[in-house]
Amino acid sequence: MHHGKHVRRLNRTSSHRNALLRNLVSALIEHGRIETTVAKAKEIKPIADRMVSLGKNGSVDARKRAIAYLKKPTVTIPKLFGDLATRFATREGGYTRMQRIGSRYGDNAPMAVIEYIDGPNDLKMASVTKTLARVMKDRSSPSVQALLQDTSSLPSTLVRDLKKVQFANSIQSIEEAVQKEITRL
Repeated sequence: MHHGKHVRRLNRTSSHRNALLRNLVSALIEHGRIETTVAKAKEIKPIADRMVSLGKNGSVDARKRAIAYLKKPTVTIPKLFGDLATRFATREGGYTRMQRIGSRYGDNAPMAVIEYIDGPNDLKMASVTKTLARVMKDRSSPSVQALLQDTSSLPSTLVRDLKKVQFANSIQSIEEAVQKEITRL
């Protein structure tokens, strides 16, 4: 029977595919964000989430399993068991986000950015602050809080993304980022 055998083969042998996934997950932990194809990003997402769960566990066995899987353990292990474990201590899952960014020049492969959410260089936070800055400048709204009170005039996608960003950031920090973006416009 052919049950439970679906895996994206990525046009590679199993050893090449495993090495590729290990390298991609290690690069994601090291840099916090990587740009890759959509298929590869979808494939590494559960592995990267599992690595964060190991980091949150913090036991010696979890550390050994992470060392066995990740490349560059001197760089990735302290980051995984230190920075990422504390950042996601209260979060139950869903530590990564994949955003499509268009097609690659040359072979037209669909590309994506996969990143750990709520980081210092969060793409979703940047796009929401830019959009909010434009909206607030056009309407001369006093604050983000005032916009949140009257969401009927805002696009539904902006409201949804603002709520996602609000989970990790306070209204105060969003307000500061928007004010900084308004001065750049």
